[in-house]
Amino acid sequence: MKQAGTDPSSGPEGRSQYRSHRHAITVSTDAIDELGHVNNAVYLQWVQQAITAYWRAVARKEDVDRLRWIVASHEIFYRKPAYHRDSLIATVQITKHTASRAWFSTHIGRDGETVAEVHSTLCCLDASSGQLVRITPDLAQPFCL
Repeated sequence: MKQAGTDPSSGPEGRSQYRSHRHAITVSTDAIDELGHVNNAVYLQWVQQAITAYWRAVARKEDVDRLRWIVASHEIFYRKPAYHRDSLIATVQITKHTASRAWFSTHIGRDGETVAEVHSTLCCLDASSGQLVRITPDLAQPFCL
């Protein structure tokens, strides 16, 4: 994560300066709706799982133990349908942060094609008190390239 309020694309050629994380998804039968493809609500479950996996894989253990993230908003763009038994990859990356909020971009793809793109805003909370927590440089550092 960068200093609060910075532009997410200030790296070389506009690339973000944050680490990304890949999360594998296999489409199960219970994800399929009456139209024969993945139900729209399931994508949000996958995004939550992918962001949680990213947090646990990259953050320091003491931060994982003491902090939680709650969703402020999701914006989802469906590009192609996904079907039973599809193997998908959700690639998650923080794009910026300010104070106690972080913006995440999740790309869900299959065989080089974009299935969905999701932009999420999450708030960082203290697990014990439920109070908002400021994203400090120490908290942000593991996510930076």
